[in-house]
Amino acid sequence: LDLTDDYTQARQMAGAKILPIIIESDNAAIQQLPWETLFHPEQGFLGKSTVVTLSRRIPNSTTNQNVLETGPLRVLLFTSLPDDLDAETARLNVEEEQTQVQEALIPWVARGMVKLEVPDDGRFSTLKQLLKEFAPHLLFLSGHGKFHHQPHSDEPPYGTFLFESKAGGSEPIRDTKIAEALIGSAVQCVVVSACESGKATSDALNNGLTRKLGRLGLTYVIGMRESILDRAGILFARHFCDAVAHQEHIDVALQQARLAISKPLKGIARREAELSGLSELSLGQWCLPMLIQQAPSLPLINWDFTPEIPGIPTNQSLKNISLPHRFIGRRTELRQLKGRIRRGELQQLLIAGPGGQGKTALAGKLAQDLQKRGYEILAWSARGENSWNKFIFEVELQLTEDNARRYDRVLTRCENETDEAYLLLRMVLNQTQNKVVLFFDNLESIQRSDTLELDDSRIQAWISAARKLTNDGLILLLTTRWQLPDWPDKDIWNLEHASYGDFLQMAQYLPFIPEFLKDRSRLRRVYETLHGNGRGLEFFAAAIQGMDSQEEDDFIEKLAKASVEIQADMALDRIIAHLNADACELLQRLPAFHTPIPIEGILKLAQDMTQSVETILNRLVAVSLVEKQYSPARQTHQYHCSPLVIQWMQKQKMPAPSRQWLRTAAEYQHYLFRNERKTLNQAIIVHQALHFAEEKDEADRFALDFIINKLSLHGFYNTLLNEWLPDICQSENKQVQAQALGQTGKQHYHLGDFDTALNYLKQSLAIRQEIGDKAGEGTTLNNISQVYDARGDFDTALNYLKQSSAICQEIGDKAGEGTTLNNISQVYNARGDFDTALTYLKQSLAICQEIGDKAGEGTTLNNISQVYDARGDFDTALT
Repeated sequence: LDLTDDYTQARQMAGAKILPIIIESDNAAIQQLPWETLFHPEQGFLGKSTVVTLSRRIPNSTTNQNVLETGPLRVLLFTSLPDDLDAETARLNVEEEQTQVQEALIPWVARGMVKLEVPDDGRFSTLKQLLKEFAPHLLFLSGHGKFHHQPHSDEPPYGTFLFESKAGGSEPIRDTKIAEALIGSAVQCVVVSACESGKATSDALNNGLTRKLGRLGLTYVIGMRESILDRAGILFARHFCDAVAHQEHIDVALQQARLAISKPLKGIARREAELSGLSELSLGQWCLPMLIQQAPSLPLINWDFTPEIPGIPTNQSLKNISLPHRFIGRRTELRQLKGRIRRGELQQLLIAGPGGQGKTALAGKLAQDLQKRGYEILAWSARGENSWNKFIFEVELQLTEDNARRYDRVLTRCENETDEAYLLLRMVLNQTQNKVVLFFDNLESIQRSDTLELDDSRIQAWISAARKLTNDGLILLLTTRWQLPDWPDKDIWNLEHASYGDFLQMAQYLPFIPEFLKDRSRLRRVYETLHGNGRGLEFFAAAIQGMDSQEEDDFIEKLAKASVEIQADMALDRIIAHLNADACELLQRLPAFHTPIPIEGILKLAQDMTQSVETILNRLVAVSLVEKQYSPARQTHQYHCSPLVIQWMQKQKMPAPSRQWLRTAAEYQHYLFRNERKTLNQAIIVHQALHFAEEKDEADRFALDFIINKLSLHGFYNTLLNEWLPDICQSENKQVQAQALGQTGKQHYHLGDFDTALNYLKQSLAIRQEIGDKAGEGTTLNNISQVYDARGDFDTALNYLKQSSAICQEIGDKAGEGTTLNNISQVYNARGDFDTALTYLKQSLAICQEIGDKAGEGTTLNNISQVYDARGDFDTALT
């Protein structure tokens, strides 16, 4: 069936409008075809065209004809990541997906156009509750999906989505139950960002999660036909939300999101892209998202409304402790801590870290969750306005009459404050079925800055008594900036800086909406300058009220002021003044490392110290001068100096790490690269460390050997030309300079700028010949030949290749000779001289086999097959 004329006519009738193409059939086999890959000879793949959209419709499905609600658009980003998934193969980066969606929507949240809900647990019961209470119009269901089909069994095919169980493990829920949960909801569009969510069989229209939801009559359902990479799913969500918030129709938003994942590196900062695992990225993901729609071009809501700017949220109160109006983020920390408490592995917890990072909020959230499970909460914050005697009196009032009389009788026999606290806590435990949480907040205000011991015997007595009762059901929660002496490491949680995603959520709920929320380009800048500090964000938002968004100089100045405020809040001068000489010296040397490092790296900086590194580090970590974090990938703890501390030391003009220590740091980073972390990320860290150590020549060589080729292979041509190669081309080392010029030529060749490529390659060739670098000369001649070959100037290309081949033979470079012979064959192949091409290919093959170059052998065999294929000798080609 030729539809060319019909398509052309429809396209002409659409004029300047986007033409929707809808695949509609009641034949399951037809619906099963990969229509997203439909190809037009002139416009390419229609599934990612900018002038048409491509979707599907199942005829005779129920169509919901609800009257459109007036905005704002309510978006529910529901993510599920059970604890029992394989950490290496099944761990999804849900935090990054949440960040990307929030960054796309937060300007619209700030304008009152969108409401966004990002729950911190992935239970099916939570989803059902939010479908009723939040009533989203757009639902993102992100996690793991599976299509189950056993052709020879009696059970029909079905899809599942992996929710989190009450205990945090996996709970697969069938498509039928998920569909039932959506009946009667406000949802107009569901995006199932999960592998195989769009998969189905070709014999029925009602199996598989996406089809099951589509049959409900939901206006739009998007699913993934096969397994989709994590990175692709994240980018898809980001760009889809961006388009929806701009009030694009869903089919148009889908096309734009497909385009985004057809080039997965587009729009990602160079540094972020390099660290994201380039080997996992694929160019074949764009065709996986499929859309089933019942009412084309119907918007999700009525956008004709007057937005209401969110009001000032009211904080919660837990006894006398003020908590945020809602707990934001910290999903990973919360899951881990709740899991340990639930399993009985954690009865006492000290949450430590700098001010403004959410210690109180995290402890308060744990306490509130335990309260829902029937625990009695006893809470007190060590602030001047909170009376300790009042706290004791309130606890005593919780006793029953009988227990109160017994308490009065026994209290006189107690010998000290610890006995008194033990007695009272024991009685409260008895009348609450051993379910009590004792929560002490802000303990740094009563800690000695020299010994870190508590300066109040009453609170110390209560903590001692509580620790004796933890085996009887009592849970002890403490927060402080500085760790307590002799507290077990396993019961300390060092709170790291909030993630960017959490920071964005904090920004949504500021008392007033600052202008910078509407400008995405500033969001990450604010986060980095404030180091994820929620209290600093509030300060900054207040400071810039009334500012013109274009006043860039004032903006930067306010950022600096906010940073100073945070530093003062940490009372760094008081803390550092009480460090001993070794601790102070190590603190000054630690900035030699610019990334978190294992303790063996720290040992390199402390070989001349009398005190043990472990003792010094523990002290620095205890007072939040050094941050300690656990790396699951490395299965070790890593340390780094807090950026705020580094800034403070610079302001105080404290000595920066000497070149000796910078060199030591670079050597250790290089050691890690050679022996443990042979990754692009670590290579870039080594290069940076060498530059900081003023080892430019070594840094240039390292970049050429381990970074440039990898970035080139993954298409970072402009990045190399703009950020990496210009500086190396100025090297005083002639060999390094020649190599850099040659690489510059190669990048221009990849970009199709052949004249510029030849200019750089010939400069490289001249230097190679000047210094007698025969191997480099042969390589450069080979590269020059490829430029002429691409231009169709085969004679000149052959001339350069034969010069290169002669040099390779002269110096015994077998690998280079094999490559050159292969390239010569391709010139003859392009000319149609297949016999000569085969002659050179067979010579190249013999060399590859001789030196054991399996990769080269495979390439050459493939090229040989192509020659036979071009001749029509298909049997030999297949061989």
